[in-house]
Amino acid sequence: MKVALARYRYSAYGGAERYMDTLSAALSDAGADVRILCATWDGSSAGKVAVERIAVPSRPVPLRILLFARGVMEWATDHPDWLLFSLERVPGAEVYRAGDGVHAEWLQRKRPLRPGSWPLDYLRPLNLVYLHLEQAMFGSPALRFVIANSNRGREEIVRRFGLPAETIRVVHNGIDVARFPLDRKADAGSRLRKRFGIPDGETVFLFVGSGFARKGVGTTARAARLLAERGCTAFRIVLVGKGDPSTYVRSAGPASGRLLFTGPVAGADDLFLGADAFLFPTVYEPFSNACLEAMAAGLPVVTTTVNGASEVLREGESGFLLEDPLDAAVLTDRMERLLSPDVRKRMGEQARRVAEAHSVERNTRETLEVLGQAWRVRSRAISVLPQPE
Repeated sequence: MKVALARYRYSAYGGAERYMDTLSAALSDAGADVRILCATWDGSSAGKVAVERIAVPSRPVPLRILLFARGVMEWATDHPDWLLFSLERVPGAEVYRAGDGVHAEWLQRKRPLRPGSWPLDYLRPLNLVYLHLEQAMFGSPALRFVIANSNRGREEIVRRFGLPAETIRVVHNGIDVARFPLDRKADAGSRLRKRFGIPDGETVFLFVGSGFARKGVGTTARAARLLAERGCTAFRIVLVGKGDPSTYVRSAGPASGRLLFTGPVAGADDLFLGADAFLFPTVYEPFSNACLEAMAAGLPVVTTTVNGASEVLREGESGFLLEDPLDAAVLTDRMERLLSPDVRKRMGEQARRVAEAHSVERNTRETLEVLGQAWRVRSRAISVLPQPE
């Protein structure tokens, strides 16, 4: 089997990039020929598999995305004996992993965040490019299989693009639970509190994610204010990720001191181990790796039903699920329940069991099965083509 994997670049913070890094190494170990098609790549697999650069300008971003897709398509045309597996929206991909979700769905779901101005989103060049590539890719006759990381994602693709459901395989994200040894939790908790000046006895809620508006920092800030107004002040919320905190500090009002913005942090595993609970009230998320990391660290998770990770959580057992991402009052209720150490311990233990059942090995195995099937399908299709005389 010869597989070319397309992703624009490698980022130490990106779940999709780490996924592809692990997968490319597993494919190579299984005896497949593997190439990574990218603009830049410095993942751990770079020394193990061949990396081919697709040269594109870094700015403007919409042009970069278009040219990268075109470059990958040209490479695939020149290498017809390779199976093209893309993690980007590339028309002509034979297998596509919809790890970034459906852009058209995201534009619809973000409307409550931009009341009155959301129609402008459909005129922005970047969104126009994404919508064009998405439509062209899902409509391409070359597309054999789609890997969705949630049942919700599969439903969105079927509903919006009319793909047969049987061509869309659901493979939930996986996690290496060995990254989160539970016997380190006490030490990690002490380091976290010392690092941010959090007294013992205060519950530490953790949020990890860039793109604050989409991932629910607004709702989190309002919930912090409501929780403080109820007289509950023995808590802090550590927010890790890239974003401007000013709007959310204002939303929290008198409780703004309960919010600690750290900026991006490479290797946040110690923060997961040191925290008490995880908050992720996202407006739209195909499947949050951060939620899976929190569960692996033994944290109860509060997220929304529009997050694909909600499919592996059990309400009231390993976490809490919010129907409305903007309902700060409901989030406040759940946070108040998690101020109890006994509740956190019980739910955290269940969350860890969920993570153990969703290993990265399982994810890789199921992905390889889809790629193997796609390879067999393309091989049969090639074998019935007329041969030149």
